Amino acid sequence: MSIRQQTTARLLPDLVLLGVAIVWGGSYLAAKDLAAASTAAAVMCARFLPSAVILLAWHQARRPTNGGGRPGLRESLRPGLVLGLFRAATIALETIGVTLTSATNAGLIIGLSVLLTPVLESARTRRRLSASLLGSVMLALAGIAALVGGHGFAAPNLGDLLVLGAALTRACLGVAEAQFTIGKQSDVLTLTTIEIAFGAVIFTLWGGGPLLSHIGGFGAGEWFAVLYLSLGCTILAFLGQLWATKHTSASRASMLLGTEPAWALLTGLVLAGDSLGPIGLIGAATLLLATAWGRQAEQRWRSAAGSGSTRETASSRP
Repeated sequence: MSIRQQTTARLLPDLVLLGVAIVWGGSYLAAKDLAAASTAAAVMCARFLPSAVILLAWHQARRPTNGGGRPGLRESLRPGLVLGLFRAATIALETIGVTLTSATNAGLIIGLSVLLTPVLESARTRRRLSASLLGSVMLALAGIAALVGGHGFAAPNLGDLLVLGAALTRACLGVAEAQFTIGKQSDVLTLTTIEIAFGAVIFTLWGGGPLLSHIGGFGAGEWFAVLYLSLGCTILAFLGQLWATKHTSASRASMLLGTEPAWALLTGLVLAGDSLGPIGLIGAATLLLATAWGRQAEQRWRSAAGSGSTRETASSRP
């Protein structure tokens, strides 16, 4: 293999992970625009139903069996449903929330899940958080307070609070994923298929009617948003992060995927025309700094516990 080929092979996983973070960063604006042309429930149905069909077809073609050494559907059903519940709650809170606040705010606030995950794990395992982790959480809360103020300090609106709730449920999802997968023979594809299928059932019952009533009026922009959310943000992003994480370190994957809030900020400012104001800009910068600081502190906290790996809460995000 030539030097150029070696360099390409080394950089490709990083580029894929960065691409996943960029795609996820744009999901908030896509969901907001699509909801404006339909409803939040319709957006969730349009996102999950095609994804579930594709994953179920892929799972059927793959045919995992106990005889092959992988847990089958029966063994994965219970944990998959638990993860599906957390994932559906996250998407519901996130999608409804982004319709009531800016795409910029949503993309930045959801990044708080990275800091909430070790807080939840600390409560579950009764292991004390490090001073750095506690400091990053406090700094993030200060950043959110300034961010939602925008042009002046103000109380967060309902959309901000719903997205904050989504950050909490996403952190719960990360903790549950760690409990069901780390040190166990779990099949990631089977678990994810059950998660997405569960969400597809819920969101089809909830948003299937609204989607059918609005789909006839969809133009090119709306259909692009559907493909972007279902194919790009769910299927391709999942496959991309799954492949790339296997070809790089967990720490590097966590760092690259952790740039999602920054891309959400850039998307909101450039494409959506969001305006933060001086205080809001300070809040956004503070929140990004807190997230980066917290991610490094989390890795040190886990290493000190002898876990041998870091856990990325957003890496399996739909």
